[in-house]
Amino acid sequence: MNSKLRKVTLRTAAPAVLVIWLISSFTTNIPIFTSENYSSTAYAAFESDGTAQADTYNIVAVGDSVTAGYEYGFTEQSVPYGFVEHLYEQALFNGLSAGYSNYGILGLRTSGLKRWIDAVVQGEGVESSDIQKNLPDPRADRIFAETKQLRAALSKADLIVMTIGGNDMYAVLAKLEEGAPQAEAAVVLANALNIYETELEAALRLMLTLQPNAQIVVADQYLPIPPPVKIGSLTFPLYPEANRLFLMDSLKQQRKRLDEIITRLTNNGFNVKAANVANAFTGNELNFTSVAEGDIHPSREGYAAMGKAFTKAVWGNYRTVKPRESGVPVSIVVMGKELLSNNKPVLVQNRTFVPLRDITDAMGATLKWHAATQTASILLKGRTVDISVGSATLRINGVPVKLNAQPAFLQQIGISKKLYVPLAALSEGLHFQVIYRDTLKTVFINK
Repeated sequence: MNSKLRKVTLRTAAPAVLVIWLISSFTTNIPIFTSENYSSTAYAAFESDGTAQADTYNIVAVGDSVTAGYEYGFTEQSVPYGFVEHLYEQALFNGLSAGYSNYGILGLRTSGLKRWIDAVVQGEGVESSDIQKNLPDPRADRIFAETKQLRAALSKADLIVMTIGGNDMYAVLAKLEEGAPQAEAAVVLANALNIYETELEAALRLMLTLQPNAQIVVADQYLPIPPPVKIGSLTFPLYPEANRLFLMDSLKQQRKRLDEIITRLTNNGFNVKAANVANAFTGNELNFTSVAEGDIHPSREGYAAMGKAFTKAVWGNYRTVKPRESGVPVSIVVMGKELLSNNKPVLVQNRTFVPLRDITDAMGATLKWHAATQTASILLKGRTVDISVGSATLRINGVPVKLNAQPAFLQQIGISKKLYVPLAALSEGLHFQVIYRDTLKTVFINK
């Protein structure tokens, strides 16, 4: 009995040590990232999978390391799959020809955000030290120097998303770690909340001077510290419970300040909303973050939950594709609708081929089949594209254009044959936006 109890105590004490170490590491400014384990090639300031067009739905993300999509254990080879990427995929699911840019900065506080956006509006080039000292992001100077690019992105943004304010709370954590009474921590909290409210509202209003018609969605903050673990009649706190409850109430007060900002901006005619992230993390702290490893950032599951929260704020629902049949390599979504057909996509030399008529019908194009020449002629918006079986070229309005893929072929489906074309024929010939998301094993085709 006693040996079993000791084992349980050790298992529950280990996370407690990790959590206390974690909180202490932030309050003593130990950097999470170094130039050795975090590379600018992993997180470019501009990340876009879309083809830039005049009617592109532009998503711009600005904020801290959670906006950047950082996960525990990331290296210079790591590719983010954060809430911004989930939101981008949902834009594609909604039939939007979308692109996104991500300007997440590790360690950024609300005051730094305001100084940064002020420089963006003024068109001034700045350095990291001008915005916020001792930022742990090795890309900071390069990204802050791109004020013109960020200004251009914000000026044409349809949707601006951000996480900001978590780093503002570290002074409160530091005060609690000193063993100070909660009354003293409350004074620090009040100051932090005042700065958060003032600087965030100012930053949002500056962004709206560049694009007053943009929708802005700001996340509230999650608490990464789990509640006490209960085993039978025993309770094992992973962090001093009084302090955990104080921090939980602090984040509720921060959310109240965010709601007040949104109310004022909404009353001024702007489209600003909050993404309710905190609720999803409550009770899921160990699964949705890497706190057990000593890092408060979201895990893949946590970022997926954040993506759902942001998506709900923007479109009201979160969409997925249906389970694929065995042997079907990818799902296809055309103009926001999943293509469910007996004519399944196929892989040829690692290239995806799709049934042309199914795609053109879904896109509202006219297709004529010329059996004598085994050529399909597609007419859409005054543009005629001819695709011939076995040909390495397309004809666009009569002009031959080399196809950067294997040629089209006829696929036997039951008793009939269907023309299958490479995805490149859709993007190069018909100027559709064709995006393959390996995270979903899904091809999105939009106009």
